[in-house]
Amino acid sequence: MKRLIRRAEKTDMPEVLELIKELASFEKEEGAVEVTKEELMEDGFGSKPLFQCFIAEIDEIVAGIAIVYPRYSTWKGRVLHLEDL
Repeated sequence: MKRLIRRAEKTDMPEVLELIKELASFEKEEGAVEVTKEELMEDGFGSKPLFQCFIAEIDEIVAGIAIVYPRYSTWKGRVLHLEDL
């Protein structure tokens, strides 16, 4: 079994969106997902990326994601937020 963690590519965003939808379904929030794959592509890979995404693969199949983006803490200043591991 081959396992790999790598930075996501723009072409991964359809699979990323599917995992986001699966998580929403698990959380009983199927209708809450509003983001589109086009928005993920632009927001993550446009001229001013808003997030970074990491992909977990098992035998070259996307099995998990982690989305990281900057935010500001009133106590700590600049921090990175890890979403949907």
